[in-house]
Amino acid sequence: MAGKKKVKKKTSGTPVEITENPDYKVVYTSGVFGGLDPNDGRIIFFLDRLKPKMKTRKKGAMELEKINRELQVEVHMSPPQFMSIAKWMMDHAQRFQKKLKSGPKKDDQSKPSSGTSYIG
Repeated sequence: MAGKKKVKKKTSGTPVEITENPDYKVVYTSGVFGGLDPNDGRIIFFLDRLKPKMKTRKKGAMELEKINRELQVEVHMSPPQFMSIAKWMMDHAQRFQKKLKSGPKKDDQSKPSSGTSYIG
C-alpha cells in the first residue's frame, strides 16, 4: 500500500496531495522524550518491552527482570512546527477529556471519529 494512498485536500485554496512514502510505517509508542531549543525541536518515540524472569520460590510466578526501551523513530522539526504540534495535541486531549466527562449522547449514533486531523 505504500506510495499508493492519495488524498486530495484543499487548504487556503491550494490543493494538497497526500501520498505515503515507501518507508511509511505505523508504530505503537509507550512514550516520548525530546526537547526544544532555538534551532530544533525533536521527539523520540519509544516502546517499552517488559522482560520477566521466573521466581524461584513460587512455581509459575514471575517478576520484572528489566525494561527494554526500544527507540522507534526520531522526528526533527522547526521550533514553530514543534509548538504548533504541541498545541494541536493539547486541543485534541482537551476535547477528549470533555467527551469523557459529558459521557455519550443519546442521539449520537454516528460512527466514532478516529480523531485524526491535519495541521501544518
